[in-house]
Amino acid sequence: MRSPLRHLRPLALGLAVLLVAAGCSNLPTSPIASSPSTPVASGESQQLLGLEDGLIGSTTTTEATKTIGLLGGTISAGDFTLVVPPLALSRTATITVRQPDPARPVVELSIAPATANGFRIPVLLAGNASKMDRSLVAVACISYWNPTTSKWEPVSGSTVSVATLTVSAPLSHFSTYRVESGGKAGW
Repeated sequence: MRSPLRHLRPLALGLAVLLVAAGCSNLPTSPIASSPSTPVASGESQQLLGLEDGLIGSTTTTEATKTIGLLGGTISAGDFTLVVPPLALSRTATITVRQPDPARPVVELSIAPATANGFRIPVLLAGNASKMDRSLVAVACISYWNPTTSKWEPVSGSTVSVATLTVSAPLSHFSTYRVESGGKAGW
């Protein structure tokens, strides 16, 4: 008579292989690993979404380009961080985040191929609002430049974290965005 546990051995082995593979993966939800002697890659921020020091950190790079696939990823440039969740893209695409002037809270987001500019799940754009007047942070939002109307329009779903001094919004497409308060660009 065979042991009733004989079916558990293949299951345990399969689970172990999956755990090892997940531990070695580079998912956007994996911990950020860096040491003082390891330089940060161009466009990557160690202060992702306010998880370190309470802020989205300004990077010295004001433009970053990264290829992101079905598993999603994160890309930062200047005072902005873009988080692409898993399965938001239907194909691998090259994303560029560019803050043309570090003194202004404006970011240009682009994606190639252009046909990938529409997401199954919204991506998250977050901006560092630490340079903004503290009295305006609570009423700040992210807006986008609408080329059809030639006006800045607030992005629905914008949220503010006064605790981490960040402004974020879910995006359904890429365009030019800014952090604003009262219809005027932030800091």
